[in-house]
Amino acid sequence: MNDTIVFDLNPQKGVSLLQILLDKINGEYDYKALLKLAFFADRYHIRNYARPIVGDTYYAMKHGPVPSYMKDSIESQDMYGGNIRSVKDSKYKVELINKNIDKTLFSKSDIEAIDFAIDNYGEYGKTVWNIVNLTHAYPEWDQYRKLFEINHNDRVLINYKDFLLNATPNHFEFKKLNFTDPFVPLSDSDRKDLIEEMKEMALLYG
Repeated sequence: MNDTIVFDLNPQKGVSLLQILLDKINGEYDYKALLKLAFFADRYHIRNYARPIVGDTYYAMKHGPVPSYMKDSIESQDMYGGNIRSVKDSKYKVELINKNIDKTLFSKSDIEAIDFAIDNYGEYGKTVWNIVNLTHAYPEWDQYRKLFEINHNDRVLINYKDFLLNATPNHFEFKKLNFTDPFVPLSDSDRKDLIEEMKEMALLYG
């Protein structure tokens, strides 16, 4: 039986989320790190409000969880003249062109989640492999670690329910950076209640 919870993607909100993140981190950032901030914002919102911000489809890939639409949107904006473009003479950095961003789609809790991601992970993203390695401590990716050790090119669909799993507090990826996980641990009862609420939210948003 397929127990995957699916939400409808809001493409416009996905693009605007990336722009808001860039705006809040001074307009320039590594694009892989930017996608990790989006992941942490979604993770926070799901664990606290039982729905993602954008409804993107997440895959576990060798460099961590990846929101597929938002990844593609960065590449397409750069190619077709959107509000995010590659930084000249930089292989991976992107920059925000215009700060006139549509924020009308975002709720107060959406912005709360975005701020959580930036406040707790934004500095780590300045060295991209630090934030990538931090995502490897979270169960959404960590459960597939051995798979990627065998096949670096593989990818696995992440179930939104896995965003409710707790990271191991003393995970070696945390220890390497002397990092304390800011996510409040959820009990089995918390997860059960949130899963039921997510199913209801998916009917409304997905």
